[in-house]
Amino acid sequence: MPKLFNPAPYIDHTLLAPTATEKDIKKLCSEAQEYGMAGVCVPPVFVPLARKELSGTGIRVVTVAGFPLGFQPTEVKVHEARLYRDLGADEIDMVINLHLTKNGRVREAVEEVKQVVKAANPTEVKVIIECAYLKAEEKKLLAELIPGTGAAYLKTSTGFGPGGATLEDVKLLREASGGKIKIKAAGGIRTLEECLAFIQAGAERIGTSAGASIVREYLARTGQLPYEEVEIFIDGACLGNPGPGGFSAILRARGHEKVLTGGEAETTNNRMEIRAAVEALKALKKPSRVKMYTDSKYLLSGATDWLPRWEKRGFRTADGKPVKNRDLWEELSRLLKIHEVEWIWIEGHAGHPENERCDKLAKNEAKKWKNSSSA
Repeated sequence: MPKLFNPAPYIDHTLLAPTATEKDIKKLCSEAQEYGMAGVCVPPVFVPLARKELSGTGIRVVTVAGFPLGFQPTEVKVHEARLYRDLGADEIDMVINLHLTKNGRVREAVEEVKQVVKAANPTEVKVIIECAYLKAEEKKLLAELIPGTGAAYLKTSTGFGPGGATLEDVKLLREASGGKIKIKAAGGIRTLEECLAFIQAGAERIGTSAGASIVREYLARTGQLPYEEVEIFIDGACLGNPGPGGFSAILRARGHEKVLTGGEAETTNNRMEIRAAVEALKALKKPSRVKMYTDSKYLLSGATDWLPRWEKRGFRTADGKPVKNRDLWEELSRLLKIHEVEWIWIEGHAGHPENERCDKLAKNEAKKWKNSSSA
């Protein structure tokens, strides 16, 4: 784990989904204010709303131009820059012309950046070079040339390309630019550990849609958030193992109860047991002290004994083989850093009321998936 510190001042809290609503943008702005983030990154159409919501807060309104592929003519990007500046954007993340870059015309692509920077003034420009498409020598050349355009940042990725930010790219851009321009890492950064690692690698800004959960994880780890007491009962089922499966969870807190169910068309019993725990913890809206009741010794042993060792070995077993159900174990590991969980084993099919109820719910879900796959 990298050195622990509050990442909020580095984060551009981001929502660029095509289905984003005004309500979503207001929530994004509210979270940025609550946690003291650097900025919010929103679609251009929402710049005026974000400007209004964040007026007087010092939180920067960020939007995008030439997004996400960068193949708009220079005149269009220049017009976008002026328009978004006038709408109230503090920063514009523009996508470089990848066509020019990949065809050996890097200096023409950089000249376009210079024109956009001039048009946007005094709004700052970040230049997205979409590292996943570029060779190392192309990244280095861009990192050497773009500081001369007056742009404020080099940005690794749009988050819509074939790959997101990597620590190697941040270090490469930092070294090749000679520290003459700031670096923004974006794309696929979803956990506190990842966020801190990118900052320590040299990124001055982090673009992520998981900003709120990242900061909450930091606050939970440092004891700055009050915990809620929650009881959770879980179970998983599978018809055939492998085969169609289901999971269920019963959550209880402050006299209220919530039931979660779900499943998969082709899965295993163990996978459904882990997923029940993951989905239950994901449903919690704040850091909680959880009593987690399960009849799965596989899940219990994994969460309390094997998981720390798997993490140290990059989610490989002692003999070097990949851990089964790695995606779920990684997600569970992240959630266990937010919530304080006491794991309690109960014997299955022994008359425990909540366990019997969960068992029935999980089996019903498995039957639904079996019927839907055979329809």
